[in-house]
Order: sequence, then C-alpha cells, then structure tokens
Amino acid sequence: MMSPVTLPPPVRTGDRIGVAALSGKVDPKRLATGLAALAAYGYEPVEASNLGSQCGLFAGSDQQRLDSFHELAADESLSAIVFARGGYGVTRILPEIDWGLLARHPRAYVGYSDLTPFLLQIVARLGLVAFHGPMVAADFARGLTEDEWTSFEMALSGMFPARFPICCETSGNVVEGPLMGGCLSMLTATLGTPYMPDLEGAILFLEDLGEPLYRFDRMLTHLRLSGNLTQLKGVVAGHLEGEDCEDSIGASQATLVQQLQVEAESFPWSLAWGLAAGHARPNLTLPLGLWARLDPGACELTVGQSTVADPLHGQNSLQDDKTQK
Repeated sequence: MMSPVTLPPPVRTGDRIGVAALSGKVDPKRLATGLAALAAYGYEPVEASNLGSQCGLFAGSDQQRLDSFHELAADESLSAIVFARGGYGVTRILPEIDWGLLARHPRAYVGYSDLTPFLLQIVARLGLVAFHGPMVAADFARGLTEDEWTSFEMALSGMFPARFPICCETSGNVVEGPLMGGCLSMLTATLGTPYMPDLEGAILFLEDLGEPLYRFDRMLTHLRLSGNLTQLKGVVAGHLEGEDCEDSIGASQATLVQQLQVEAESFPWSLAWGLAAGHARPNLTLPLGLWARLDPGACELTVGQSTVADPLHGQNSLQDDKTQK
C-alpha cells in the first residue's frame, strides 16, 4: 500500500505559475489564449523555453523538453507548474526526469491525459499530492466554467475536504482509500514498467477519450490480468467518450459504463461513475494521492479527509461553496 502523502504549498493569487510542455507540440494561438486566461485569473505565467518548439509529434526533442522542464523546476519563485497540453511523449522521458530536483522544490503540478504517468510518479516518488486538472493550451484556452475555476482555485490553495457528486450502484459499500488514476490508456501504458503505481487499497479514478469499446475492454482486461484491480477499494469513472469504428459497437459513455459494470461483477469494490473530470467539460481538479471516501448511498466522492472517525459536518466543499454564491 502506498505511503501517506502531503499537499504541496498553497498557491495564491498573484503567484508565479510555470507553464510546461513535456508532450505534444503546442498550438501557438491556443497557448496565447490560455496564457491570457491564466493571467486574467490573477497569476503570473512563466513560459518554458520549449513552448514554441516542434520536433515531429513533440514540443521539441526529448532533450529539449527535459531541459526546459528542469529549468522551470529549478525556479524557486514558481508556486506551481501547469502543463500546456497532453498529446504524447511523457513516457519517452520519464527515466530522465530529475526527481531529486523536483523533491527539493515541492509545488503543485497540474495536468491530465498524457501527463498521467508523470503525476502518479509525483505521488509515488515525492509523497506529494499532484492535481489531475485543466491545462493551459487546452481547458484554459477554451475558457473554464465557473465550476472548473472554483475547483482549480480551491484545490491549489489547499481547501479540502471537497465533495464531488457522482452516480453509484446503491448496493455499493462506503469505502475509503487514496485517490489514484487518471487517463486509462496512459495508466495501462505503464503496466510492466517501474512507473506503474501501487494501487493497493486505492480508489481508482479512470477517464479517457476516443476509445472504441473493444480497446476499452482490452485495457480493463489488461489491468485485471496484471492483478491491479484485485486490491482496490473502489473505482470511479470520469468522462468516458469512445468512438465508432469498424467491427466495434459505438462506444458511448453509457456503453463504456456498462462494460465497467460487467468488470465490477468480479470484484468486491464499489463502482461509481459520472465524476466531472477528464477529457470533456467540466474538467474539475482532483487531488491524486489524497485520501478519499466513496459513498454510494449519498452519490458523493469526498476527498481530503478520512470520515470514519471524524465525520464531515460544516466543512468546506465544492458544493457548499457554490451554494453560498
């Protein structure tokens, strides 16, 4: 079972936030729009030197992406590093990341999609919460909803516990464990490598985009055959959107959830879906590694506090905060 984690230092309005690119090449127009949005929210964006670079699929060569990221990571003035976009490329350079450098400068890291293995290594190696949340040339560029902005601001400022509405099987048990996971395809890409996280006792969050049903089932089967589904406490699905393809059933979110339900029949863990996080709007910010409580009866996921010995009454939450506005 994974060791306890801590929250990074809180991020405040006016803080300097690094904008990094470890994956795909970054569209300059979307980047400019996203940087302007980040500044409009009161932060000072600091751009990685490779944001305008391109080498094939990537935002620069492997070495360029590493060097530019390490420059940001060494900047003590940065309270957080938010990634520009996902795409593909992080797994190529995971072995070369200077984890010791990152440990010397603990801060919030925010991203999703291709960044999933990186974020989970922040949790595993540094014992630090990492944030599955909006990226600059993606979500910030299209414009955050009020819920997305509230979630991002509260998470990075360390305002926990937070509550998220979900859909559940009413027969599921109340379970607790660290919240882990992210993009399903990127999680399965780490199987058999040193970068597959310890999921024992975890509540596993899964989301993905553009996967037909047969590939979605193949990834779930891969996780099951690897033994990584056996000791989970629960599974909660975020945005799941598949695609139609030849020889495959059109993978709507409902179809993919049905497949998850079939998988869940072989395990004692609780299953939930409908968490508003992932490759769609809204993409709420989730603290990976933080303790979570999945309550099927209340249709709620609570993150940030164990509730067995100390029930949540009158604590801050996303829902409470929105109600007061």
